[in-house]
Amino acid sequence: MPSATLALAPPPPPPRDRPDRVPPGARPVVADVLADYLAGSGLPPAARLKALLTDPALAEEHLGGGRVRAAFARTYRTFVSGDSARASYGTLLRELGTPGAGPLLFHCSAGKDRTGWAATVVLSLLGADEETVRAEYLSVNPAVRLAFAPMIEGFTAQGGDPELALDLIGVVPEYLDAALDEVAVRHGSMEKYVREGLGVPDAVTALIRERLTVSAA
Repeated sequence: MPSATLALAPPPPPPRDRPDRVPPGARPVVADVLADYLAGSGLPPAARLKALLTDPALAEEHLGGGRVRAAFARTYRTFVSGDSARASYGTLLRELGTPGAGPLLFHCSAGKDRTGWAATVVLSLLGADEETVRAEYLSVNPAVRLAFAPMIEGFTAQGGDPELALDLIGVVPEYLDAALDEVAVRHGSMEKYVREGLGVPDAVTALIRERLTVSAA
């Protein structure tokens, strides 16, 4: 079966504006995690991120005083409870658990939040311990900080709060904690979240484990 590339975000912008380059032979799948949430979340859409990082006063007005972290925490809880989020992450796991499927590349706009939660769910299902899951989640920070370095430098040079910029373009443990707490409160365990919240049968979870783990010799 051909490999798949699954975008956990809306369809990409027009080809002239940072196109989503799908590998040859891959089957693209779009799963819009925040389709029913982002407009009222308090977070800027991706198109406004650049504008906020070039205007410290605007960023402080909309996201200062801890509001950016609070908004991200609410968003991460929605990864667990939102209708479009549950449908999207269910799609991801069913793609992973399709018999005979090829490799699967999953991503979102920045590759840190929607993607980070996807990786957390998969690693948890595979039996990774909490330390490993957290380390993998936080490991994205150097890459996103490098990618956004010119914006961050310009933002701080104009007097912007560097911590606000980093909270916006990176990830912190409390974001992940919010989603994990939502799983615990609503479902009690990651397996029950996957089974009941995402509607993914145990047989599919078993196939994912079979595909992505190896037994000790």
